[in-house]
Amino acid sequence: MIIRAKYALLSPGEVRRDVCLEVDGERIAAVHSGYRPGAMRPDHDFGLAVITPGLVNPHTHLELEYCAGDAPFRGSFTDWLQRIRDSKRSRGDQATALPVASLRHLASCGCTTVLDHYTTELDWAGIERSGLRYLPLREFFQFNNHAPDPAQMRKQSHGGFAPHAPYTASIEIAQACRRLADEAGLPLSMHVSEVPAELEFVRTGQNEEIHRLLELAGAVDPEWRGTGLSPVQYYARHGIFDGPAYAVHVNYCLDGDLDVLAALKPTVVFCPRSHAYFGHPPHPIAEYLAAGIPLALGTDSLASNTQLSPLHEAALVRLRYPQVTAAQIFAAMTLAALAPLGWDGYLGKLEPGYLADFAVFRLDGDPGGVLGRDELFAALLDAVIATNHAVHTAVGGMPLFEAQPAALHAN
Repeated sequence: MIIRAKYALLSPGEVRRDVCLEVDGERIAAVHSGYRPGAMRPDHDFGLAVITPGLVNPHTHLELEYCAGDAPFRGSFTDWLQRIRDSKRSRGDQATALPVASLRHLASCGCTTVLDHYTTELDWAGIERSGLRYLPLREFFQFNNHAPDPAQMRKQSHGGFAPHAPYTASIEIAQACRRLADEAGLPLSMHVSEVPAELEFVRTGQNEEIHRLLELAGAVDPEWRGTGLSPVQYYARHGIFDGPAYAVHVNYCLDGDLDVLAALKPTVVFCPRSHAYFGHPPHPIAEYLAAGIPLALGTDSLASNTQLSPLHEAALVRLRYPQVTAAQIFAAMTLAALAPLGWDGYLGKLEPGYLADFAVFRLDGDPGGVLGRDELFAALLDAVIATNHAVHTAVGGMPLFEAQPAALHAN
C-alpha cells in the first residue's frame, strides 16, 4: 500500500515534500519523495496534507470520561480530588468500563498510543478491539501501608504500575511498584511535585488539606514526620527513578531538583491544559529541556481538560512557551513519549523498518513557499496543531480512524 501527501514530518525537525509512504504489512517499507519515473501510483492520495508518525498520549485517566464538564475546580486541589473519589465511589458499577468516546477521540486526533492510569476494572477486551496501542497502569494508594503484598499488587494490575503520588502512596508502595515494573519490563509512572500542598507535606510532614484527604481515605500515617526533601528528591533517594519512569506534572522545581532530574532522567510529562486549569505558575518546561531532561506532553483526564488530544496540548505550549522549539514539541508527542517504554526504536518515526503507525492531516492552505527546513517544519506543525483532527489514522498499517474516504487510484 502506498500513501501520498504533499508533506511529511518524518521525525523531530525532519520534513519532506511530495512524499509517498510505502507500507508492507505492519511496517513501513520505504519513504519516497519527489518525482520517480515508473513509480507506482498511490493507493491513497491525500493531496495537500501532512503525514506524521502516530501521536502518543503518555498520561490520562480514561475511566474519568464521565467527569467531562462535571468537576469544577474551586481553589482547593485536594477538595477537587476528593470529589472525584466520591463520584467514582457513588457510581459503582456504572463507572465507565469502556470509554468509547475517549478512544474514538484519541484516534480522530491522530493518536495511536496511550498510557492510562486506572483504578477500576475496565473492559479490557473492548479496549483491545479499539485498535489503539494501549498500556494500562494500575494506580496504587495506601499512604499508611508499609508492608505491601507484591503478589496481590501483581494480581490487581492488568499491565503496569503507578504509585499515585508521594502524599497518597507510602514509599514502600512506591518501591514495590518500582520492583514490579522492572519485573514486567515496563516503565513506572507517578504524579510528582504537582501541587504546593504536596511540597509542604513531603518536606515538613504537615498540611491540613492533605491530612484531611488521607483521613477521609482512612490512610493517615501517625508516624509520618516529613522528609526535609522535595518530592522529586524524596523519590530519587528511595530509588523510584532508578529505571524507566514517567514523572507526571513536575509543576514545581525546587532547589536541587533540576540536578536530580538531569542525572536520573525520568521523562517529565507536562500536561499544559490541566496545569492551566488549576492555575499553577508557568511550568519549568524550558529549564527541563535546557538541562537535557526528557519531556513528553500528556493530557491528564477529562476532569481537568476538555480534550485528550496531544495537539490540543501542543497548541497551548506554542502560545505560552515560545522558547520551546517545534522540534521539541513534536518529540514530546512522539519519540520522547515512547522512550521509557523502549518503543522509540520501532515507533515514533516515519522510517523504513518502523511499524506503520501514522496519521494524515488535511491542510487548508500550503504554508510551504520558500521556507527553510526549520521554518517549514514549524509552519507545518502549526498547521497540523490548528486542524487538531486527522483524516486518517493507522496502527500497524491498519486503519484506526477515517474521517472520509481517501481518493483511490488503480495501479
